[in-house]
Amino acid sequence: MAVFIDADNLNDATALDHVLMDLRHRAERVLYKRAYGRVDSLKGIESVLWRHGVRPVSNMIVNKVTTDSALVIDAVEAVCTQDIDTVAICSGDADFVPLATWVRERGCHVLCFSLSNKIFANPESFYDDVILLEVVEKPQSPVISKIVEPEVPVATDLNLSLIAEAQSSGGQIRPVIGAASESTALVPQSSNQQDLVEQVLQAVPSLRNGQSQHLSQVVAALRQRGVLGKTTKTSVWFAQCGGRFQLQPLRQPNQIAYISDAKAKQVAKASRDTASALPAMPSSEMVQRVLKAVPDLRLGPQMLSQVVPVLRQKAILGKTTKSTAFFGQFPSHFKLSPKGQPTQVTYIEPCAPNVATNIPPRRAAANGKD
Repeated sequence: MAVFIDADNLNDATALDHVLMDLRHRAERVLYKRAYGRVDSLKGIESVLWRHGVRPVSNMIVNKVTTDSALVIDAVEAVCTQDIDTVAICSGDADFVPLATWVRERGCHVLCFSLSNKIFANPESFYDDVILLEVVEKPQSPVISKIVEPEVPVATDLNLSLIAEAQSSGGQIRPVIGAASESTALVPQSSNQQDLVEQVLQAVPSLRNGQSQHLSQVVAALRQRGVLGKTTKTSVWFAQCGGRFQLQPLRQPNQIAYISDAKAKQVAKASRDTASALPAMPSSEMVQRVLKAVPDLRLGPQMLSQVVPVLRQKAILGKTTKSTAFFGQFPSHFKLSPKGQPTQVTYIEPCAPNVATNIPPRRAAANGKD
C-alpha cells in the first residue's frame, strides 16, 4: 500500500490518527506514508505524523500552493516504480479525481479517506471505497461507536470498517460508512428485500427487460429519488437486494442488470444441476498447498505478515485478496488471532479417529518379535 495525505484538506489530528490506525490493518506492508501541505498545516498534525512514521513534505517557497502537484507526482512515481496494490488518498478534494482514475486504470485498488464536510459530490464513482469521518462534540459520558460490517460478497473485498473512539479532549471521531453504521441504516427495519427491488424498478423501469444498464445512470436516478444516499457505496447497497441485481464486472462494476423471478429460478436450477454433476473440490487440497508453501505452520502460530507474502508469491493468494477472507474459508484448518485485527495464523491439526477399539491387542510372537 501507498498512503498519500493532503494535510491542507485532512488536517484534523484526531481524524488523521484514526485513519492511519485503520490503514495499518488494511495492508501487509505500507511502502509509502507521506503528508503534503503548508508548514502550518503540517505543524498542526506533527505529533500524529511522528507517531505513525509519516514523512512530511512541505510546499515549495513560491506564491502558489504546490500541495496537489507534489502529491500527484509522488503517487504516480510510486505506482510506476514499486509493486503497489492499493493507494490511499486522504483528501476530499476533487482535484485528485484524475489521479484516482489513472491509478485504477493501472489495476490498483484506490481508497479515499475524508472528513464528511470536505468531500466532493459522487466520490464513489471514482474511488473503489470511500470512508468518511465526522467530527462531533465529545459527549459528557464516554461513548464507543459501534460499527456493524455490511454483509457483502467476499470477492468484492468491501468488508471495510473503522473501529475507533477518539482520545483527544477536543472531540471524538464517528465513522460514517454508507450502510455500515447502525445509526445511518439505509432502509427502515420493516422494509424487506422485495421493497428495495420495487423501489429500484420504479425509479428505473427499463431494468425490467433484463438488459444491462449503465450503473452510473441507474445510481443517478436512485439518488434523485432519495432511494440511494449521496455517499452510500452502491455495491454494498445492491447487495441487500437478495441477488436480484447483477453488477459487472465484479471488481469495478459499471453495468447493472435485473434478474427476474423466472431467471433467478433458472440460474438456481442450473447451479444445482452443475453441483450434482461435478465432484466437489476438496478444501484439503488448498490446505495442503498452503502447508507446502509454509511448512512452519505445522510447528505453531506464524505471523500473517510473513505467511501472506509467501502465499502471494506462490499464486495461492491473489494480490488483492484479503488474507482474513482467504483463511476464513477453512475454519477447521486455520485460526486467525486476535479477532477483529488478526496478526497471527495457526494451523489446526486434524484429530485422528479413535480406532483403538477396532484393533486387537498386540501379542508377542514365540520368537519374541511382534
